[in-house]
Amino acid sequence: MIEGVSRLAFNDDVVTLARGYQTELQLPAKAGNDVLHIAFAVAYAVDYLLTWNCAHIANGHAIKRPASINDRLDRQTPVIVTPEELLEE
Repeated sequence: MIEGVSRLAFNDDVVTLARGYQTELQLPAKAGNDVLHIAFAVAYAVDYLLTWNCAHIANGHAIKRPASINDRLDRQTPVIVTPEELLEE
């Protein structure tokens, strides 16, 4: 199903964003992959960040925090949704 879909490269922009999010969002160390998920989405200016992670990404409180950081950085914040939300009519 994903044949032909491009892979996003791990680059300096992703690393810089991830480090900043880790510091500012003060997420637990175990949330490192969650921070990377957000950083990739922002670095590549994707429209939607699709996740089942409601603990650190897709909840009302968590969604607002990266958006405020991105506003300061003049970066676009993707719409963060769960698969269920995306498929709602």
